[in-house]
Amino acid sequence: MAANAVHWTLNPQLIEAPGSLPASMRTFCLGAILTFSFVPLSFLPGLTYGYINYSQIPLFALCVAAFGCYLVRFEADLFAALFLIFLIAISQVIGATHSPAAHKSYATPFFFFSSILIAPAVMLLARSLSLSTLTRLLPRAVNWILVFLTIECVTRLIFSLLMGSNAAADTVDGFYLYKSSLFFVDSNFVGIEVLCLLSIMFAFRGEVKRNRWLLAYILLIASMSRASIAAGVCQLLIYKLWRWRVWTMFGLLAAQVLITCKLFMDFTTQGSDTVKAIDGSFYTKFFILTLMMDAYHEADFAQKLFGVGAGNFFNLFGILSGHNIVVIFVTELGVIGTLLLLVYIWILSRKSPVAIYLLILPVFINGFALTSAWAMPYFFAALGLLGALSDSQAGNSSDLRNNTICREIQKG
Repeated sequence: MAANAVHWTLNPQLIEAPGSLPASMRTFCLGAILTFSFVPLSFLPGLTYGYINYSQIPLFALCVAAFGCYLVRFEADLFAALFLIFLIAISQVIGATHSPAAHKSYATPFFFFSSILIAPAVMLLARSLSLSTLTRLLPRAVNWILVFLTIECVTRLIFSLLMGSNAAADTVDGFYLYKSSLFFVDSNFVGIEVLCLLSIMFAFRGEVKRNRWLLAYILLIASMSRASIAAGVCQLLIYKLWRWRVWTMFGLLAAQVLITCKLFMDFTTQGSDTVKAIDGSFYTKFFILTLMMDAYHEADFAQKLFGVGAGNFFNLFGILSGHNIVVIFVTELGVIGTLLLLVYIWILSRKSPVAIYLLILPVFINGFALTSAWAMPYFFAALGLLGALSDSQAGNSSDLRNNTICREIQKG
């Protein structure tokens, strides 16, 4: 291993309870959580409209089983994450209760709760397993996820026209006709899934075969999600320029903010037709943004603080999703919910540069096109896994591109 290699440590910060699961069961739980996080169980078109992902039910059960077998130390980051989840759950209940919508959904805030519970559960399980077990498990999980994504891609290209969910869409850009499938209401979610999977593949680069990388990028392009493809390019760029990742990150974020602000100013000053002529998708997102701004000015104090509850955007505006990370945070989570979620993500990722730069940043870039935190358990699964990898070498001399990540298990 080169002197400037990137070293990652898995530091278990837990006390095993007398009835702790054996290593084989912990391995099964981790593999099952990773797989179910990426494979939604929502096949019927009627369910897809609400995107009720029933795989989150076994995910919730697996997470409870994982936490039930351990006692986490009071000072551990996992305890802090669990406490924040508790506060987020309270804020979601308050937000849904104060929603002005005639119909209020408490199911989607529960699914959001079960999604954010995945990250600390995966981190707990990853820290409790040996290096050899993880290196055997991760390539298998990646293979199964790629198999599912391949099936999703093929069935979407074949059956999307028959489903009719995009019949009313603007057909000037023909790829809109191929964005819904039996598993996802919008292939933008597929793009985010591939981004999360790629972040795991980057972290365990030495265990992933070359043809898996090719397949992953083919699936990313086949998602026809321009935001996801652009985020994937940014992700790869940061990986290639790992030594200068901080500057690269700020450059990409600055470019995105400037472009978005310029288009939004054109939308508000020159009229919507200007932006619509450039891209109808941008027009839709800015239109929704103006709806959110008007609703925010009319909202009472409680709604501004706590939002209307995750997934309740449709009940408020009659539009399936906010299609923008800012709209989702402001409308569904509110100020308090957003701050709690950001602190929660920071706590789990603060020691893992690969989680910050290769997972959170690409998903954030993609989020300006489509995001729905309660419907993305795969993001939290990847966050927990990568958050368990902590940089043990100070300074910026490490080069992720030229070295397989060294995962050293440090006991106690």
